[in-house]
Amino acid sequence: MNSKKDKLTFIESLMLVAGAGIGTGILTIPYVASKVGLTGILVAIFLAYIISLITYMYLADLTLNSKDSTQLLGILKEHLFRGRYKKVLTYLFFVIFIVILLQNLIVYIMSATDVISELFNIEPQISKIIFYVVASTLLMFGIKGVGIGEKISVPLISSVVILLIVLSMSDVKSSLNLAFGKPSLVIAVFGLFMFAFSAIFSVVQVTNNIEDIRYIKKALVGGLSINMVLTLLFAIASIVGSEKVTQLATIGLTKTINKTWVTMFCSIFVLCAMLTSYWSSALAFADVVSEELGIGKRKACFISTIPTLVLALILPLSIIEFVQIGAGALSIIVGIIILPAYYNAVKEKDKKLLLGRVAKSKVLIWIVGIFTIVMAISSFIPVD
Repeated sequence: MNSKKDKLTFIESLMLVAGAGIGTGILTIPYVASKVGLTGILVAIFLAYIISLITYMYLADLTLNSKDSTQLLGILKEHLFRGRYKKVLTYLFFVIFIVILLQNLIVYIMSATDVISELFNIEPQISKIIFYVVASTLLMFGIKGVGIGEKISVPLISSVVILLIVLSMSDVKSSLNLAFGKPSLVIAVFGLFMFAFSAIFSVVQVTNNIEDIRYIKKALVGGLSINMVLTLLFAIASIVGSEKVTQLATIGLTKTINKTWVTMFCSIFVLCAMLTSYWSSALAFADVVSEELGIGKRKACFISTIPTLVLALILPLSIIEFVQIGAGALSIIVGIIILPAYYNAVKEKDKKLLLGRVAKSKVLIWIVGIFTIVMAISSFIPVD
């Protein structure tokens, strides 16, 4: 049990939720969003926000109604993996969990690589090692260290996004039409927004570690809202301020603005975005490894993250491909695993739930499940 000094304040909890989602998704969304109109973008982000928020509330209630709530696998063992196949299902999910988190962490390393290489004129492979060492060091300080890191990083990200939207609007390079756009591409944008809003591991971390559980709902709503506003503003800034929107939007934007100080700020933005997401996912990974293998947290951090560096050094896929794979993998966790576990946890409970009476609605659970399937489908939509 964490002591009070190790608990997260409300602000740290808020920033942990916001920072977990502000990662590669926010950088890749403008490239796909530029291919649809503003109406399509707004519809996609509205739906992604609502579905993500409901999922946050479900997961927080699932955590609060679990005896073993320290990490997601323990929660699922209690509410979903039962009967003669419990061990098989546990091992299966453990493998899926590892694959998804490995994929996420690889994306963060790869996304930071271009920035570090450009800034310091060094080889990409060396850049990956540098980012890994810097990102992994803070993990040694546990959830409190990550919370403090997020509290510093998210305001820096917000400042850069505000700067970029001001610069882009003052010198518009491309128009943003009001059309809806091709439905398949709108679905692809929806999937990327869902990926950008994904903070399922941070929801568990905040629910377990916030100083005052009365502020869980506010922390989740506030964190997701910060993420949504920053993601939308950055997408608009990148589309209207770039002569050509690139797969990592900051690259095209800085080339268009062509000011050294803007490049520096964008580099800080990318690095902070990658760090915030890396910390949250890596900590969740280490928690599971620590508990399942019965080893200390620091050793678990090393065991769980070193493979991400090795794979980032050898895998050839593009950033967009990795992000779309991540969106599809996330849908497996939400649709197939979290939703039924949530239903089992609360169906016979009389406790007050974060969504009130509607929380137990089978219709609402099915709606979230359907949009999760749409998210999975979006992973197979070509965007080039």
